[in-house]
Amino acid sequence: MFHAIIQVRMGSSRLPGKALRSYMELSPLKILYKRLKKSQKISKIIIATTTLKKDLKIINFCKKFKVPYFRGSPEDVLSRYYYTAKKFKSKNIIRLTADNPFVDIKTLNKLVNLKIKGKYNYVSNAYPLPTNYPDGSEIEIFDFRTLEKTFFLAMLPSEREHVTFFMVKSKFFKKNKLKLKNNLSKFRYTIDVAGDFKVFSSLIDAYPGKRIFTVSMNEIVNYLKKNKKITKYQKKIKRNFGWKSSFKKDKIFKKLNKYI
Repeated sequence: MFHAIIQVRMGSSRLPGKALRSYMELSPLKILYKRLKKSQKISKIIIATTTLKKDLKIINFCKKFKVPYFRGSPEDVLSRYYYTAKKFKSKNIIRLTADNPFVDIKTLNKLVNLKIKGKYNYVSNAYPLPTNYPDGSEIEIFDFRTLEKTFFLAMLPSEREHVTFFMVKSKFFKKNKLKLKNNLSKFRYTIDVAGDFKVFSSLIDAYPGKRIFTVSMNEIVNYLKKNKKITKYQKKIKRNFGWKSSFKKDKIFKKLNKYI
C-alpha cells in the first residue's frame, strides 16, 4: 500500500500561489493530481498543507476533487508529513511537491518496485545529489517507520523544513537511488520563479487536452531541446537554490546549541 502525499502551500515568496496558478484552466496541483491517478501503484493520494488562512484555497481544491487532506505546521514540514501519514495510516509514502507537476509515472512505478524488491527504507531518483534526472522530476519513497524515526531524531532547521534531509544523510537507513544512463540534469521544468510558469504554460500548449496528463519525461526533455528560447532564463539558476535560507538557520541553531 503506497500513499502519495503531496506537499503544497500558497505562500511561496518567489511565486505566490503557484500551486493553483492557472493556465487554460489547469494548475500545477491539478495536473500533478491527474497524473498520479494514472499510477496503479498508488492506493491513495493525500494533500499535506498548512493551517494558514491563505491555504484555505488548497482545502477548497481538495473538497472539489474529493482529495483527503491534512493541515499542519507551515514551518515544520517534517511534522506535517509525519502527522499526515499517521492520520491516514500510511505504511509507504511517496513524497511529492506541487512544484513538480510533471512527475514521470514510469519512473515512479520503477521506484516503487525498487523499494519493494530491495526492501529499502528510502529510495529516490534525485537524492542524495547530484542526480542525472531533470529538475522537476524528483520522487522520494520511504516507509512510515523511517519517517517516524526521522521525526523524533531530526533537529536542525533544514532537517525539519526539508522532510528527507535527515534520511538522506543518516546511516540508520537502507537506501538506494535510481539513475539514468544519460545525464538530463541540465533540463528544468520545476515551478519556482516566473519564468518556470512560462515553461509550464508552453508545455500545456504543446500537449493539449488530456495529453498533458500522460506526457513522459523524455517527451518533455525533447520538447525543451527543440525550444531553447523559453529556457534561456535558467542559465543562472542553480538546482535547489532556495535551500540556502535553511542552511543559514542551521548555523544560528548550532551557535545557540553548541552541544550539537
